[in-house]
Amino acid sequence: MNNERVWWGTKVTVLAAVATTALATYATFESKKTVEKAMEALHQQPLYKTAGSLVSIIIPTLNEENYLPLLLSSIQNQTYEPIEVIVADSSTDSTPQIAQDASATVVSVEELNVSLARNEGARAAQGDILIFCDADCILANDFVERLVASLGDGVVLSHGSHCVYDDGFNNFLSAYWKYLKPNMWTTGRGVAISRDNFFAVGGYDVGCDPTEGCREDLALGVAVESFFGPGSVHIDRNAIVATSARRPIGLRGGMWQERGYRNGVIPV
Repeated sequence: MNNERVWWGTKVTVLAAVATTALATYATFESKKTVEKAMEALHQQPLYKTAGSLVSIIIPTLNEENYLPLLLSSIQNQTYEPIEVIVADSSTDSTPQIAQDASATVVSVEELNVSLARNEGARAAQGDILIFCDADCILANDFVERLVASLGDGVVLSHGSHCVYDDGFNNFLSAYWKYLKPNMWTTGRGVAISRDNFFAVGGYDVGCDPTEGCREDLALGVAVESFFGPGSVHIDRNAIVATSARRPIGLRGGMWQERGYRNGVIPV
């Protein structure tokens, strides 16, 4: 009996090791493939173009001179057209000049409030469809096309799946996050919504205080679903956006710790 228990224990241990190795191998391959897909947009022009309504990509910025050029390059190589870029800026560095040199419209926002910046960008936008995107992102070539195509038939807000392009360990974890990301996790890393519907829900909540744990980007998804009902928020897991791990990142309560500036505050 003891030998049989030892045999079964060994078998379970071996099977667990094989399964762990297989999952790790898959995650390594998947994360590498996902990052490569996003990074192609920095240097590879799309093989085709699809036209539709004007899309306005709105980017809130606070001293993003090191990251904004990458995002702007990826926007230039989208499969979708036409696109206008609105940079809602509160910077003291060369960010606004970088945006202007890329033919983006710059909206100055004096108050350090990311919700206000996004809302001001939306007011300046001319597009029927708005995409809100953080400045440290890189959009895969078909990102805009996929999000726009997702809208309609009851879908009011569409967002994609992200990976981390400059930190191997966190990108390894994001290979799983691609499939585990909750539908309502509507972060600022690329969400699409029509202009009319955005203002119908009141836009981003300018009173959302990050020092009290409030996430204005997640609150927008909640507001959309509350206003338009179940099924109004959609995630396209093949719409890939790469993001930077530029500031310390960790796991808190099993979820990503917030990164970057929110209303001039670096979360801890």
